[in-house]
Amino acid sequence: MGTSSVMRAVVRRVASLGLALALIALVAVSARADADARLQLRLTTEAYAGMPIGLQVVADGFEENPAPTQPTLTIAGATVQALGVQPSVSQSIQIVNGRRYESREVRWVFEYRILIDKPGSYDIPALSLTQGAHHAASQPTRMNVGELPSTDDMRLELGVPERPLWVGERFPLSISWLVRRAPQDQQFTIPMMLDDTAFQITAPPVADPRQALAFPAGNGDVQLPYVRDEVDTGGQHYTRFTFTALVTPRKAGHLDLAPAQVVARLAVGQQDFFGRSDTRLYRALDKARSIEVKPLPLTGRPASFAGAVGESFSIGVRASRTVVSLGEPVDLDVTIKSATRLDALSLGTLDGLPADRFSVPADPPAGVLSEDGLTKTFTVPVQVVGPANEIPAIAFAYFDPAKGTYATIKSDPIALQVKGTAVVGAADVVGAQKPKSGGAAPAAASSELSLVGAELALSSPGDAFATPLAGSTLWAVLAVLYLLPLGIFGFRWWQVRTATARGEASEVRDARERVAAAMARAAKEPARETASELSAALRALARAVGRPSGDGDRVIEAIELESFAPTAASAPLSAAVRAQVEAAMKAWLAAPRGRSVAAVAALLAILLMPAIARADGDRTVQARAAYDLAMTTTAPAQRQAAFARAAAAFAAAIDEHPDGAELLTDWGNAALQAGDLGTATLAYRRALAIDPGASRARKNLDWLRGRAPTRLQPTGGAATDALFFFHRTWTKSRRLVVGAGAFAIAILLLAPWGLRRQRLRRGFALPALAVWLAMTISVLVQRDATDDAVIVETTVLRAADAASAPAAMVTPIPAGIEVAVIERRNGWSRVTVPDGTAGWLPDGAVAMVTPPTK
Repeated sequence: MGTSSVMRAVVRRVASLGLALALIALVAVSARADADARLQLRLTTEAYAGMPIGLQVVADGFEENPAPTQPTLTIAGATVQALGVQPSVSQSIQIVNGRRYESREVRWVFEYRILIDKPGSYDIPALSLTQGAHHAASQPTRMNVGELPSTDDMRLELGVPERPLWVGERFPLSISWLVRRAPQDQQFTIPMMLDDTAFQITAPPVADPRQALAFPAGNGDVQLPYVRDEVDTGGQHYTRFTFTALVTPRKAGHLDLAPAQVVARLAVGQQDFFGRSDTRLYRALDKARSIEVKPLPLTGRPASFAGAVGESFSIGVRASRTVVSLGEPVDLDVTIKSATRLDALSLGTLDGLPADRFSVPADPPAGVLSEDGLTKTFTVPVQVVGPANEIPAIAFAYFDPAKGTYATIKSDPIALQVKGTAVVGAADVVGAQKPKSGGAAPAAASSELSLVGAELALSSPGDAFATPLAGSTLWAVLAVLYLLPLGIFGFRWWQVRTATARGEASEVRDARERVAAAMARAAKEPARETASELSAALRALARAVGRPSGDGDRVIEAIELESFAPTAASAPLSAAVRAQVEAAMKAWLAAPRGRSVAAVAALLAILLMPAIARADGDRTVQARAAYDLAMTTTAPAQRQAAFARAAAAFAAAIDEHPDGAELLTDWGNAALQAGDLGTATLAYRRALAIDPGASRARKNLDWLRGRAPTRLQPTGGAATDALFFFHRTWTKSRRLVVGAGAFAIAILLLAPWGLRRQRLRRGFALPALAVWLAMTISVLVQRDATDDAVIVETTVLRAADAASAPAAMVTPIPAGIEVAVIERRNGWSRVTVPDGTAGWLPDGAVAMVTPPTK
């Protein structure tokens, strides 16, 4: 028994010793694991009051997975924002004595942004981090925060609306930074941009990354573009950088914001030999601000409201097809336009589609934003589940912050044919029109216009690109037509005035001297002895100056008749005959030699030739083929759609050749048969602006004008159209060239070519001068059409530049009406309609007759 007791005691002691050894090993392993894990704190920026202070907590010795939770950092008297964690994993491989060693290091970097308003000493408490068996803690430390000096060489100003704002209302925040010395290492602190719970910050598109700077916003940075200019303020000259951020309030309430500030290094002291100088940190403060944000009212909120806030919206809907069978889908492209960016816009429910006819997805679609951010298109697949003859108008609701009320706009209905039902021609609805401005009532239009009386044939293929003279070619032709005749006139005048002093060519001079010598003998010696010599000298002179055969025969006959007179054996040649000889010789010497007149006439003919037509391009060939295909289509809906595609093809061709009047007319014909009266009128007006003699465009435009309401038809032509018949049918360049040609002819007729027919030439010069004067007056009194425009979509004329403004006219203005633009601002155009009524239209509803230069 004693032996067994001893054995049990030994076993108990061994077990206790094993347990103790196991506990010691576990503690050792744990201690070794904790010894590998450690936390380090380090500042990434200098610590100054009012500027963001960057702090990193670096954790080493932890595993890659799972990701540890970022420790919570609280500093008394400071605002701390956790910016997230950045893992860093490095792996190395070493081979020593043929053995391979691998090592893997994991580092977690936790980022913090600290804002402190007042300088002083601040305690940073100990932070701890735990990941499974790994645990580490940092030591508490103290951070000294200094105060930056201010300077007059740097200023900061914010532009914030002074009125109360609404939740969801986007407004531009203007940040003006003024400096007098070159800054470095700038850091901006805009409290409004840092509070991402109260404000959403969006950066406008950055065209040039070199013209943008980073601003802290929320948990990261945004790149804001700037505009640089020079200003004088407070008696000092500054370089100003103006930044713009788009801010949207997220919650309602009264918000007190600390002053915004910028900290930057500015040069101090003198520059050294290399142009460098010491720098010092300075800061500039804006004033503290208060913002009142109102919640959107619940009263009167439409069912289709999805959070859109703004002063101007428009909606347009297009269907992928208008002929379907029951159960087939139709893609609806819902396009929303606004004067402000639509990054966060949601479509909401499609209010207006009956559930017994159309099935709509429950989830709202994601929109596609345009490049400028002002247009967003949502594609909604809609299934036709019941008989329908139209896709009803779709409503879009928004809140107008200027009025403080909700507004609803609707699209036009779209004609729809469901197989098995009657064909609908859209006499009561408008098929797939362009987006219509807010508040406009649907315009009644017919998909099958009665086009009797319109000239719808296309231009000849060789005439599509025929263009009048223009640009440098036109001015070169005008310069030649004006300067060349004046030069010839001056040269001839100089020749006549200096003919005696200059002396002629040797042949002419010898012939003239022979005539002079014969004349001297004929004045002294008997006529019978000198007549033959004088006649021969005159013939030689006529040949030398290029006179036609037989010219001067009358004078020679007079000499020969007198040589046979009874007194010719003793008396010299009579004074009368000698006078005839002198007159003929003077006329021959003064007349032009060569073919100057013929050469000038040939040159004028060449310059007055019409412009050479260019060959058709590939896009024009495609457009003409699309037009021909549309002409062969018989079903009304497909025919209209085919002509719409042809019109789009012609528009693409015109982008390459915008100065072809015949090509523009072809575009108008395609748009007219597609039912797009606005585009058709615009195309015809642009064609006539280039070539007023374009007969097809003139006829079809008159046809369209005759179908407009009487009060909206343009007034009759000006008095100049009746006084000058060519004012309405000739291009400006043609009138300029014809006038210059008439001027050239008049100057050439008035030039001193010789004594013969001088009065007749002056008589012909008077009509030429009259033509030149008429053409010049026609060009000078021509009305400038740069303000003319065309309504391209049916819309309501508003009394003010806002979609919620009252209507200036009882009924909407139909597409195709011609107006005059008075002014343009904030996405709206103030126009005058033909009956004299003035009002405002969205820019998208108005197209200028004179296209913008590219």
